[in-house]
Amino acid sequence: MNRNLIFTLFILLTAFGLSAQSSSKSKSKERFREKDDRRFPVRVENANILNLAGTDYAPAYYDNGIIFVSSRSKRGPRDERTKEPFSEHFLSSFDALGKLLPPAKFEFNVLKKSDFHEGAVTFSHDYQTAYISRNNNTDGVIKANKNGRSTQKIYQCEYGFPDWSKPVELPFNSDDYSCMYPSLSPDRKWLYFASDMPGGYGGYDIYAVERKADGWGAPVNLGPAINTEKQELFPYMSFFNTLFFSSNGHEKNLGGMDIYFVNNPMSNPVEVEVVNMGEPFNSASNDHSFIIDDSGHSGYFASDRPEVGYGKDDIYQFFASSGIEGTGKPEVNAARISVIDKKTGNPLQGAEIRVLQPTDDGFISGGSDFYSLDLVPRQDDPSQLTLTLVRKGAGELGKADLLSNAEGGALTEFTRYKQYLVIVTAKGYTAKEHFIFVDTEKDLNLDFKLTETPPCLRAGGIVLSTNYGTRIANATIRLVHRATGYSETVRTTWSGEFDACLANDGDYVAYVDRAGFKQENYRLNISKDATAFQEVRLRPIADNISIEDEMPLANGLTEGSTLVLDKVFYEYNKSTLNQGAIRHLDALLEIMKRYPEMEIELISHTDTRGDARLNMELTEERSKNAKIYLVYKGIEEKRITTKGMGETQPRNHCKEGVECSDEEHQQNNRLEVVVRKLSKS
Repeated sequence: MNRNLIFTLFILLTAFGLSAQSSSKSKSKERFREKDDRRFPVRVENANILNLAGTDYAPAYYDNGIIFVSSRSKRGPRDERTKEPFSEHFLSSFDALGKLLPPAKFEFNVLKKSDFHEGAVTFSHDYQTAYISRNNNTDGVIKANKNGRSTQKIYQCEYGFPDWSKPVELPFNSDDYSCMYPSLSPDRKWLYFASDMPGGYGGYDIYAVERKADGWGAPVNLGPAINTEKQELFPYMSFFNTLFFSSNGHEKNLGGMDIYFVNNPMSNPVEVEVVNMGEPFNSASNDHSFIIDDSGHSGYFASDRPEVGYGKDDIYQFFASSGIEGTGKPEVNAARISVIDKKTGNPLQGAEIRVLQPTDDGFISGGSDFYSLDLVPRQDDPSQLTLTLVRKGAGELGKADLLSNAEGGALTEFTRYKQYLVIVTAKGYTAKEHFIFVDTEKDLNLDFKLTETPPCLRAGGIVLSTNYGTRIANATIRLVHRATGYSETVRTTWSGEFDACLANDGDYVAYVDRAGFKQENYRLNISKDATAFQEVRLRPIADNISIEDEMPLANGLTEGSTLVLDKVFYEYNKSTLNQGAIRHLDALLEIMKRYPEMEIELISHTDTRGDARLNMELTEERSKNAKIYLVYKGIEEKRITTKGMGETQPRNHCKEGVECSDEEHQQNNRLEVVVRKLSKS
């Protein structure tokens, strides 16, 4: 092992003799950030769910979560200089309410042939491109220069199903000096990083390099206003064109490394104003690795302040309800939304327009109440129930954000480099929605051409048991028009509710069936004036049945039932929970709370691609991570066991060596829940 592999955060913060001494070289105007408004103080707290003993730092936003660097591993080789394990990436996802979950190890699927440190990472806004700083290596084998030293380099990876590509070294790297701590601008045109390349102002400086059509340009030093003869590290370009960085060389300094910001650093790098973030962001200790969310109201940074820490460096979270005074504002695009009748071209006044924020896997962020739970029996095996999440109708997604005017128009603004789901509804018309991603400087024009809804007369209701009022799931309701014989068949959801769309008005007979219950029927009259709603009561076939026996009959959930979560899509070779997995586990959590004595086994499966042994290990980790989430959410640990099945039980023909599409392979990547004990509801 090369004893000169020194580039962990700890070494950087010690080997360069960081101190609070002032620098006489900086030509910029320097000041401290304005003190917080007493009505809206900034709150800082230890993000304790992320931190363990050792060094935790360099948080980065990634796909509805936080990736950070940590030396927490208890096993494996250690850096001979720091005596700490080699640093690795860990991912903590946000739950539906925006709270961080217990982190899990995250790898960019690059097989290492030797041990080296993983460093800070930055992503493009669509999370399809990653720039990673790590020790100089070739195909996973560490490289040292002529002085026996392994520098830090920045590598680029692209995500394409099913995994990240092989890392490619950026052209401005060198074996003789380090480039690290990358941060990509929202428009992807500039990559900011720290380097000790020759020609700087001393120590590590902040640089920017332009991404051109034919490749990368030459790195540009950000100049003496930002860089000093000491250390400038951890650049972070925010969504609103404010550059944050850490330094121990500026005159305005509270001690060690402090966090600073400058607005529009590329506009006039000689005369920019450098602002010390002040307390509570900075302290007498080393404060660094600052990031902030797109709204400017919350974020994270790292510090080795001793009084509230778990390890050498911990990650802290901050909340600034009124934003951070003096920083820039996000770039926005004006947008005009037009709503017309597709057939006539006439404008539609009073159309309701809802603007929502989708996640990358198709869910709407902001709360789990946008979805309802359903358990649907599988046609090939009724003992298996598919756990599905159904997005609620537009009218249940909250108050409309906009209403169209007499000309069918509405004006709004969209923040640049963000994605939106726009849903438009109007009475008598079929709802329409558009996914948009704002990646242009031009104003937006969104045209919605709505089609009249075919004649639809509503009939709905709820099906309950006679004895206990238990809601009965998956009952079939066949509605037969008495005059013509026309019929429609619907089923009840897991909540016992049903809704039918009928073409003809007049008298109907509704036949209600559910296994284990006696059939019922009732008459109803359908008109255009109102929805026909009916509460239906079914009597169990067995006499004197207890509620413990009736519940499994009513909802189909019994001991031995298997719930299939086949819409949980893991990244290839990853065990970390994404937003889709979290949403489905929240639904499972709801069921387990309904049955407080319920015990389950979580069983994970993969497709047949890759190494069988590694697939087995992967499924074991996926099941364990699902259990960790449920326990974190309040379920007793003893109620859950886990198992990984690897690739041993494919659900379709895609066995080893069989050529299949990605979609067919994906059917075999699933999480199953076997009900071992049910007991009382």
